[in-house]
Amino acid sequence: MSEEAKALNSLQEGTEAIRAENLVRHFPIGKGRKVHALNGVSLGVRAGETLALVGESGCGKSTLGRLMVGLDRPDEGQIFLGEEELTKLSSKELRARRSSVQMIFQDPVTSLDPRWNIEAIVREPLDNFGIGTTAERKEKVIQLLERVGIRADQAECYPHELSGGQCQRVGIARALSLSPHVIVADEPVSALDVSVRAQVVNLLSDLRDDMGLALLFISHDIGLVAHVSDRIAVMYLGEIVEIGDTSQVLNDAKHPYTMGLLDAVPKTHPSLRRQRSPLEGDPPSPTDLPDGCWFAERCQFAKAQCRSTHPQLRRLDGTRSVACHLADTIKNTETN
Repeated sequence: MSEEAKALNSLQEGTEAIRAENLVRHFPIGKGRKVHALNGVSLGVRAGETLALVGESGCGKSTLGRLMVGLDRPDEGQIFLGEEELTKLSSKELRARRSSVQMIFQDPVTSLDPRWNIEAIVREPLDNFGIGTTAERKEKVIQLLERVGIRADQAECYPHELSGGQCQRVGIARALSLSPHVIVADEPVSALDVSVRAQVVNLLSDLRDDMGLALLFISHDIGLVAHVSDRIAVMYLGEIVEIGDTSQVLNDAKHPYTMGLLDAVPKTHPSLRRQRSPLEGDPPSPTDLPDGCWFAERCQFAKAQCRSTHPQLRRLDGTRSVACHLADTIKNTETN
């Protein structure tokens, strides 16, 4: 970590930079019905760590990301930045803390204003917070662009003149402009060509290490996050169903849904392929959730208890927590 980063980041590496406690977010859709987007989610991200948040589309990953950066407010629950509770702050007070938590969006092109050149896009946060003089802002923009692999002469370009990968690098530079403690990256490479995904993922990892960032990396691809994360949290229908160290989750998954996600990752050799059936069926409606385990109807291990009692997230071993009645008895013997 650079000396500059140490001065900017007052959070010690290894401490939780940001934490969510029992977050609930429901979206009314009329006639008294609600979409249960988040249902009591708790997780924390430490300084210098990447926590990957994975799950199928519609499971609530992006909703959680928006709550963490303050783009939306939870119906219930708390968010802490260090020791400070953000959910108690007024809009004016929250704005003052917004520089500490920044977001990288999924679509690198549509997240950039097409009417502004690259310099103006990256400079905007500095302008909004009144940081530095005009000359100092311009100099910092050039430094940020070069840091993420964009040439100084490209600062006058517009988004449509750059590739998707270059636009995402610009989005990363913009997120870094306020020297944040926390970055929420919402599917940051899903819209990119396969050939440039690894470059962007490696860039994020390098920046995390250099600046001591807490990185929440949201993705539907559990295979991708294996190469970038320290821990993995698996979401299903607005809940965390498994969370633990990356090696634990990938090599010895304890929740049947996690096993299904791993089965869906393409294998390069027949000997590495799993024998279990891939995930089948659809999740229950998020507007009408059943009483028991919400994964029960898709689970090959489900028993009567699973259909009658909803499982709670519980500590299983070490840093691992799982929301499954049968986690102690299911044998995950397949080879990854």
